[in-house]
This record gives sequence, C-alpha cells and structure tokens, in this order.
Amino acid sequence: MKGKIIIEEAFNLPRIAEQEARLYASVNAAVLLGKALADIDGRIAEMDEAGVEMQVLSLTSPGPQGLSDPVEAHKMAVESNNYIAEKVKTNPARFAAFAAVSMHDPKQAAEELTRAVVELGCVGAMINDFQSSGPDGNTMLFYDHPSYDVFWAAVEELDVLVYLHPRLPTPLIDDQLYRDRRWLQASAWGFATQLSVHILGIATSGVFDRFPGVQLAFGHMGEHIPFDLWRLDHKLDRDRFPEMRMAKNRTIRDYFATNMHITTSGHFSTRSLHGAIAELSAGRIMFSIDYPYEDGLLEGSAWFDSLPLSQPDLLAIGRENALRLLKLDRAPHNLKAGLSLKELEIGGLKGVTYPDEAASLRTSTRA
Repeated sequence: MKGKIIIEEAFNLPRIAEQEARLYASVNAAVLLGKALADIDGRIAEMDEAGVEMQVLSLTSPGPQGLSDPVEAHKMAVESNNYIAEKVKTNPARFAAFAAVSMHDPKQAAEELTRAVVELGCVGAMINDFQSSGPDGNTMLFYDHPSYDVFWAAVEELDVLVYLHPRLPTPLIDDQLYRDRRWLQASAWGFATQLSVHILGIATSGVFDRFPGVQLAFGHMGEHIPFDLWRLDHKLDRDRFPEMRMAKNRTIRDYFATNMHITTSGHFSTRSLHGAIAELSAGRIMFSIDYPYEDGLLEGSAWFDSLPLSQPDLLAIGRENALRLLKLDRAPHNLKAGLSLKELEIGGLKGVTYPDEAASLRTSTRA
C-alpha cells in the first residue's frame, strides 16, 4: 500500500545521538543506531521503497523527561523543537513533527507546546512517560495530578494529539526491580508495564471528563491495555475506591471510544492486531513502525500490507486515521484525504514477503 503514514518514528539531536543510543543498544550497535537517529534526510529512499508517504518525527526517549534539572529539561525541549521544525520545513510533504516538552512546570509545558504548534507547526506532543525530578532523579512526576490541568486545558484548546511513549525507569526502581532481570527492563516488558499505569492513571483521574477534547495515543499495540479492558472495567470498583475521580458512568472502554488511540509501533503481530480491532475498532488504531528501533521500514510495511483485513480497515489504519487526527491534510503538509484504493495500490508491496509469526522471532535494536 502506498501512502502509509507512520507516527512513532524517532530522531535525536546530532550532538547526543550516539551517546544516548548506548542506553538501548550494545556499543557496536549504538554507533549505527545513533547515525540512524540523527539522519532524517536519508530516510526518504527507504520510505519510498516501503510505501510510506509521511513520517511524524519525535525526539527519542527519554528526551526532556530524563532530565531532573528543570532548566536543562526546558532548554532541551526548545532546542529540539526549533531543530526539528527546520527539518520539517524543508520537506513538509514527507515529514511532520511532535513537539517535545519539559513537564516539570505544567504552565511552562503548556506555553512551549503552544509555541511549537502555533509558531513552529508541530502536530502534537510526544511525552516520554513520567518526568524525572529531584536531586537523585528518583522523583517521578505524573500528569494525572490536578496541577497538570493547565497543560491538559492547553492541549484541548490547541486540539492536538498527545502521544505517550515509554522510557527507562528511575535508578531506584531499576535497582530494585530489574537488577537481577535486566532483560525485562525495557521494550521486552518493562516499558509497557510502567507506561500503562500512567495512561490508566490519566484516565481514572478524570482528565478526559474535565477536558473531553483531549486525544491521547500510545504505541506497541496499546501497551497491554486493550487485552485487559474487560478486567479493568470489572475491577475498578467505585464503592471500594470512592476517591477515584473519573466519572461514575464512564469506563476505560468508553474512553477508547472518545479519547484514546493506539498504534502498531514495534508490534507486528497479526493475531494481536485482530484482537485490538475486536476490542477497539479499526478507527482507533494507527499503523506505526518505531523506526529506527525496529530494523528499517520494509519489514513492518510488508507485514501491514499483507494483513488479512478488509480494504477499508487497511486504509483507515494505514493512512486515514492519522491523517484526520493530526490534520495532515492542512498546510504545510497538504496530504490528500480520501484517496481511492486504486490510487494507494492496496494489496501488498511487490516482491516482498513477511515470514510467518512463529518463524519471525528476531532481535530488535532496542534493549
């Protein structure tokens, strides 16, 4: 399928790309990963080969969320937003960008997001889970706290998407939980487990009730949440937890119908996607790859293009949902909405096959 839009695709500032890549890869692999994170212009050829029309770029994790110094975190966000806006400006037909924000100060975060959207043209924000704080970096700031209402109010007023992305844990949690099982720390398991608590905290704190226009997305086939919806709604007992601030007549499933979306980033399982569609509908799912932490664009694109889905569902997940949600049909991107199945050549990438899931176990670049 041509015309695919992918929205969890990372970059890093060239000055720190290789150094930070060591958080997620071996010493040798970090060199290649760092180059891939820093190289934006070089992605076009692979995008063409994979049938990807647009990448929505975001500063790689942890970004400002990893800096416990509020001044340095804000400086990184401003630097990143200015840098990526210039990159997008040179090729807005192929690239868009999520803004980075420091979440130390909710008012400052709202102001930087507003600047990035109104002045720089960003299409939303990418926030990497909790904000590190405190002298030892072990304090975690979560955005379900009432003090963040000023930020969510700005998100609603701007009418842009917030994408929540995982990050590595604090030093204390890393030592206590992962010291003897480091292989579970990051993308294999820990990322989804940690981020899902934050996502559900935002939902159960009533953010979507106070700000019904807020739209939240998260990747990796929903960070485990879609597959636990029944149990979540069954166990969120209002009598037992009277302090829970979400509306008494709402469920987590309800919020997926009005406020939450997932992507396929880094999770190319046909059976899992079928399950997510059954739970959420194709209208709440967007195709993404998680480049460059997954090895290139072709494998994920070939998987997607060969899915046993109806053509309307392929079109919605592969293009239309993201185009509508991020308003990519507007200037400066001006992508065409409503293209026909024939124009998009739905039916698979020619000459490319994707192996059976049972035979496709492989090692990702991300640790």
